[in-house]
Amino acid sequence: MAQAYGHIEELESGLRVVVERTLPYSVEEIWAAFTTPAGLKKWIGILRGSQASANLSFAMVDQGKEANPATVNIHRCRAPYDLSLSTESEYGNWHLGIQLSRRGEESSLKFFHDLGASDDPRNIGPGWEYYMERVILALGNKSVDALVWDDFYPALAGHYTPKSPEK
Repeated sequence: MAQAYGHIEELESGLRVVVERTLPYSVEEIWAAFTTPAGLKKWIGILRGSQASANLSFAMVDQGKEANPATVNIHRCRAPYDLSLSTESEYGNWHLGIQLSRRGEESSLKFFHDLGASDDPRNIGPGWEYYMERVILALGNKSVDALVWDDFYPALAGHYTPKSPEK
């Protein structure tokens, strides 16, 4: 079973899944893995279009099969440290972001996904743990195909169980 690095944060607007990692790569390398077509292709999918024309789309790729694309809207971009975006697709609207900082020879990565009212963190958190492992492998020029989805989901679902509201 994989190790969980994430947690749930409670915001006024709802729940947020957060996965934090300390990585032996520069902020610039991590930024490129999350924001460039070449970087994203290595671990998660295909980015098309340009931010300048406000025409970005992203399609996840799994076992060589491309999913239907999502429209990408950038809300905040302070390269190479802070990115907030949303996607609109057949799966709904997702609000995602990354925050990067340097820590000596390493970099700190904070990835977040603000959940909608009907989103279950037990289904979403393990998926992001899986994809964070994939990006780390890609940054190290290692094969992402060695990862096994079942090591993450449902194995890590319990880690992302929301706290019950106090009565």
